[in-house]
Amino acid sequence: MPASTAARLLDGSRVPALDGALDADAAIERVAASGLRGRGGAGFSLADKLRAVRANSGGSEAYVVANAYDADPDSPLARTLLEGHADLVVRGIELAMAITGATHAFLYLHPEAAGARDAAERALAGREDIEITLGPGGFMGGEESALLNVLESKRAMARQRPPYPALQGYLMRPTLVSSAETLAWLPLVLKGAKAETKLVSVTGTVKKPGVYEVDLGTTLGAILDRAGGVTGELKAIHVGGPTGGLLSAQRRSTKFDYDDLKAAGTHMGSAQIRAIGTDVCMVREAGRLFAYLAKESCAICVPCRVGTKRVQGILEGVSSSLGRDTDLPWLGELGDHMEQFSLCGFGITAPSILRTTMREFPEDYRSHISDLKCPTGTCTTLRSRRFETMVQP
Repeated sequence: MPASTAARLLDGSRVPALDGALDADAAIERVAASGLRGRGGAGFSLADKLRAVRANSGGSEAYVVANAYDADPDSPLARTLLEGHADLVVRGIELAMAITGATHAFLYLHPEAAGARDAAERALAGREDIEITLGPGGFMGGEESALLNVLESKRAMARQRPPYPALQGYLMRPTLVSSAETLAWLPLVLKGAKAETKLVSVTGTVKKPGVYEVDLGTTLGAILDRAGGVTGELKAIHVGGPTGGLLSAQRRSTKFDYDDLKAAGTHMGSAQIRAIGTDVCMVREAGRLFAYLAKESCAICVPCRVGTKRVQGILEGVSSSLGRDTDLPWLGELGDHMEQFSLCGFGITAPSILRTTMREFPEDYRSHISDLKCPTGTCTTLRSRRFETMVQP
């Protein structure tokens, strides 16, 4: 495959053959030169992960985990990829094993992903070195360190890091944990392709919701247009799934790229792009998201376990006409605490919901706090008393 070829995961391209004489060090350098970053949300360099696992294993036991869990139920990217191109994912796992020296790998799936599981079983027929494992369900089942606990028959709870999985992962051995989408790129970039696309799930008030493959750097507006355009008037674009930020409609020109999204106050996350109409109150929407996060938290760390519930309570109080001006700095302080002290990305990234809604939609908060009314007329009373468990700042 020529270096200039723009490869796409969903185009049905032939799976490159496995090179029996693979030079692991040369392969890592080629992956590094390609700039392939993790497609699971964090965007970490795959070459750095491969290099670390290989070096830490010292030629002894190591493992590979292909995370195809799809924690966000509205962003079935791994399922879509496996159902159409399971062979490509399997080839990526094989190459990751060869490069890191791993002798066993896990393909980690959501328990409800029946179609993806069937496709994976067909692609892995007769193999014993790659094992299909099902997670527990729920959002935290797909978190990088929590899934290692699941593989060890423990609860899906985040682990303290460092040490990182590349040093001490499954059974305390060096482990490469990478998304199925990232590993699907591995055989392509080793043949000279450029990893220039990303799978995205477009939901909300669009005409054609679904999974699409777009070029990294495509604007959010162009992605919404790819899904048939927005129905009605656009108020916000929610990017990154349940922990992602909510950007105003004026940010349609924001590029869907790791660095541009971070600069806008959100992250790639589950790569869900959700269009939100003008009939949605952003205070109530932020409260709804935090209610979901409070329910899905693994509860192992205080900043996340307590923080999500307190933020939920304050936001529900504001949307129930019980808010005060002091609630806004208090929300900011809670967000800072969650970001600085949570154990995993779940709690670390959740404050983007607060920061973006307070920055992009201050009038929604102001209307509830100052005028004691919902700006969209859609909020109902959720609480009859304010949520106060400590002195407000």
